[in-house]
Order: sequence, then C-alpha cells, then structure tokens
Amino acid sequence: MEMNMFEKMQQLPFLQGLSLNSIQNILTFLKLDFNTYEENETIVHQGEQCNRLIYIIDGEFEVEYRSNTESYIFSEISTDCPHAIEAYNLFSIKRKYDHTYTFRSKGATFTISKDALNSRLLDNRIIRSNFINYLSNQTSKGISKSKFHLSSDIELRVAMFIRSNCMFDRGEKILRIKMEDLADLIDETRLNVSKVLNKWDSIGLIEQKRQNIHIPDIEKLPR
Repeated sequence: MEMNMFEKMQQLPFLQGLSLNSIQNILTFLKLDFNTYEENETIVHQGEQCNRLIYIIDGEFEVEYRSNTESYIFSEISTDCPHAIEAYNLFSIKRKYDHTYTFRSKGATFTISKDALNSRLLDNRIIRSNFINYLSNQTSKGISKSKFHLSSDIELRVAMFIRSNCMFDRGEKILRIKMEDLADLIDETRLNVSKVLNKWDSIGLIEQKRQNIHIPDIEKLPR
C-alpha cells in the first residue's frame, strides 16, 4: 500500500518520532519546496554553497566526489530514499557541499530553507534531538574512515580506502584513479596494489579497466 504524504514525512531523518498531528502542525507554517528532476539532472554541485536542507525523496541518484588534488574521482549509485543531502554542512565552517548529486533516473526532492530549520524546526525537542544524533553519527563515521592506513594487510587497506569514500554502506561504487596514485594514498607499492586488484578482478569482486575500478557490491570486499 502506498504511503500518504504524512506517512512519508514520518520516515524522514529529523522527523522520525513525530506524531502525524505534530507533522500536520509543522506543515501549517512550513513551506516545502518540491521539485522534480529528469534523468541526468544535477541537484547540487561539489563546492556549491550549502544554504538549505534538501531531501531526495524518490529516484536513483549518483553521488560523486573529486579529491582536492584531482588524483581520483569516487562515485556511488543509490536509491536510498529519503536522503538528506549533507545536512551537516549547513552549520560547518565552509558551508559547502562535499559532493555532486545527480539523478540517474527521474527523481524528486523537497527543500527546507535554513531559516525555517533554525527558526521553526530546531525549536522542536524531538527534531533537535534527531539532528544532534545525526551530527554525532556523521562525526563517528568520519573518525572511523580515517583509520584505513593503520592496517598491515594490503587487501584490507585497499578495501578500507574505498570504504572511506563511501556515503552508503552498500551498492555499486566506481573509483577512477591511477594505480600509482592509489598506491601513494595507502602508502604501498604500485606492484602490491596491482596484485590485490588483479586478484579481486579474477574472482569477480571488481571489474578493472584503465584507471577505472568498478565495484558492483561494496559489501563483498574484505573487512
């Protein structure tokens, strides 16, 4: 059975735990900006100012990250909706998006202004608690992702580096990188990294092409 709008709202991060009555009350004063997108339309670009809360509520989308040194490009495909686009950057020092988000199918979003979030939503105890939990989880993820260089196992280091770039714990990923750059990033020799990738390619964990590593299912990589 298809959910109505209020039921969908209850599934959104930050609004979980609110009653239908509470959501109805919020919607009486909160203007939601709904938008629909065609395939290959971009929602936001990496480096663009993060000044609003955007939820992806429908569709398949790609999240792309370009490293600051342009040494690699990492992208992942997801249908994990609803998804709040980098709400943590609304109040960060830089206040810019870390990734580019593009629909790979028709999709939809809705937007809440930062002013409305500040002046209305965060006054609600449940929403404020949800937002604090979200920020705490993002901080915890960032700390755990920075530890990929500590392992002595080369396969594990390669896998951990890939996961360190992941926003989603499952699904399809694509890493565009030169072999020598990947070796430098994990402090390993090019030969040893090549051996790992060739092994994974031979057993179907990845599909390897020139400067392109396609990971059909990130969950199958070593842990």
